[in-house]
Amino acid sequence: MPAPHYGQPRYRSIADELRRRIAVGAIPPGALLPPESTLKSEFDVALGTIRSALDVLRAEGLVVTEHGRGTYVRPTYPVRRLGPDRYWLQPQHPADDHASAKPSDGARPEPVDQVDADYRERPATAELAEMFGVQPGTMLLERRLLSRSHGIPLQLTTSYYLLDMVAATPVADPTLEPWPGGHVAQLASLGITVTKIREVIRARMPTTDETSALRLPAGVPVVTVSRKTYVRERVVEAATNLVLPADRTELEYETRLCLG
Repeated sequence: MPAPHYGQPRYRSIADELRRRIAVGAIPPGALLPPESTLKSEFDVALGTIRSALDVLRAEGLVVTEHGRGTYVRPTYPVRRLGPDRYWLQPQHPADDHASAKPSDGARPEPVDQVDADYRERPATAELAEMFGVQPGTMLLERRLLSRSHGIPLQLTTSYYLLDMVAATPVADPTLEPWPGGHVAQLASLGITVTKIREVIRARMPTTDETSALRLPAGVPVVTVSRKTYVRERVVEAATNLVLPADRTELEYETRLCLG
């Protein structure tokens, strides 16, 4: 039984001990914690104290509680590493489907093998119109994507193309997702060569819908990416909300300095 630190609430010391057991593998990922009644007897405390300790671990994202199953250690997922090379293109064999280019080797450490795609035609809001340099109300193709790898949700994406640029092309067909090479290859298939991509990255807590779609335990934040894709200074694609689970995503960037 752990000895509580001076002035520390009892439930905190119990949470510390359970966290230690998880860290050393005594309670491995996916394994159930002992029932609350068993923990109550082991630590000789009230049931409410045990529940407060479990609340701490849930808030940290270490454990998950499901009705009818109990409380278990959150499974660990492979880290998905995303760097600028995911936008690099190399020539694609003519027999390959969809695009005229594909990502370089290693561009997708966790390959997307399933995408739930919802495409809709939408008039541009004032914000989107300014982004694309068009009049408000100009028609856009809105794309909402949920990408998975081996059944594990990887990311949610909301992005836009100018409708007159992609209408009646394979790029506007959601059944062709996942598209080899992503949106850069989609544009390449239309003869549009991307010259620049600008991203803004933030971290925040997820919405209820994002928590459900990405299967996020309580307490796990998300990384969000806002992306603009350019041909010289013209925006040809915009992702206003690309959402990634922070517990299984690593973003890698390289900056080259010009000295002298």
